[in-house]
Amino acid sequence: MPELVLGRPEAASPLPESPARIRPVMLLTFDVPFDHQAVDFAVETAAETGAELYVCDGVPVPTGNPAVAASRTFGNSETRAASEAVAHEARERGVRTTQLVFHHPRPVHAALEVTRDEHVGLLVFGSDRKRLGRWNFKRIARRLRKSAPCLVWIAD
Repeated sequence: MPELVLGRPEAASPLPESPARIRPVMLLTFDVPFDHQAVDFAVETAAETGAELYVCDGVPVPTGNPAVAASRTFGNSETRAASEAVAHEARERGVRTTQLVFHHPRPVHAALEVTRDEHVGLLVFGSDRKRLGRWNFKRIARRLRKSAPCLVWIAD
């Protein structure tokens, strides 16, 4: 009688692991200073995960008058100083930081394009609610929640 041999199938070799790419964290404002709670959350998250931090400011460009639209600034000086301070704080904690200022007639749309193009993993909407205005803040927050291709964090 032939001998019956039972055996275990070889353990499937695990798929080769590709190094996980840590997606960046984006701290976003729209030409107003940052909310401190949002800054703390974004910097701490980037530091803990080893992600790059994008400190972004969307500056609206008026479209009515071509002469005004042609003259571009780097946004509000107070916002620029706040962005520098956030970037400095993040670098001190060892976080790789990139500062972006984008001018666009629709800065929320431009911010969403940047999140898609840069494969952002977490968008922290960090505009100071009082300075941006309650209605604008809610409108932008709703748009970001609806259209962002990543997680969105908004301060309470």
